Amino acid sequence: MNDVAPLLTVKDLGVTYLLKGGRRFEALKGVNLSVAPGETVGLVGESGSGKTTIGRVILGQTRAQTGRIIFDGEDITHADRARRRALGRDIQVVFQDPYGSLNPVRSIGQTLAEPLLGEAGLTRAAVAARVADILHKVGMPADTASRYPAQFSGGQRQRIAIARAVIARPRLIICDEPVSALDLSVQAQVLNLLNQLQRDMGLSLLFISHDLTVVRHVSRRTIVLYRGEIVEEGATESLHENPQHAYTRALLAAAPIPDPARQRAHREQRRMGDLTWRPEP
Repeated sequence: MNDVAPLLTVKDLGVTYLLKGGRRFEALKGVNLSVAPGETVGLVGESGSGKTTIGRVILGQTRAQTGRIIFDGEDITHADRARRRALGRDIQVVFQDPYGSLNPVRSIGQTLAEPLLGEAGLTRAAVAARVADILHKVGMPADTASRYPAQFSGGQRQRIAIARAVIARPRLIICDEPVSALDLSVQAQVLNLLNQLQRDMGLSLLFISHDLTVVRHVSRRTIVLYRGEIVEEGATESLHENPQHAYTRALLAAAPIPDPARQRAHREQRRMGDLTWRPEP
């Protein structure tokens, strides 16, 4: 995809938070990344690495002190509220907690219809048909539209949250730890669903996670973030097979392995210190 103009470009992004007592915390330091049309890019790091902050800046929820966010050739770094509302049709988000992101007093049908309100030429019947179609695409039964979030499991609610994100046919979706709150078997189902929707709809995904093994299932390219800086980037398979940075190796060592024998050997290596990385002071 090197010859294709990026859909999203993040240039020299810097974010600093002001803490109590006048202290400052530099959350991001000169971050550069891009996402091409139809591409899934994994963004991986531990809690506090700054990965969620990148997503929030792209969505306009956090202000950048330095750098630029370019979406489809437009600088949206400091877009005003009206422009941000318009961009909501092209840039959507799937959060970690599907229940917290769904209004408990609104039916699923009402929630899914909301992004379509005001779309030219869409009648009430057309909106209902779109809702039914997207529920079918994410593997939910037809009566889902008349029910409420509390009536569904965590995995089902995440499917509904994904349906809400894609129903308006956006071009980019920020997936912020979308499977970390789910059981392993449900994780696999949701990851397969995201892959299928990405292929069918030509979506671009920025997939944020703390788990390199999860990212391996959805992205061809992975970026590793540590303390607000990118420490490694490359093809996902190459990064897994031959990680160049000690922090990447530490993340791989921390990931669970489904084979019990390999997992025991992995734990023993970590116990002996072979796979432990300690940053320089």
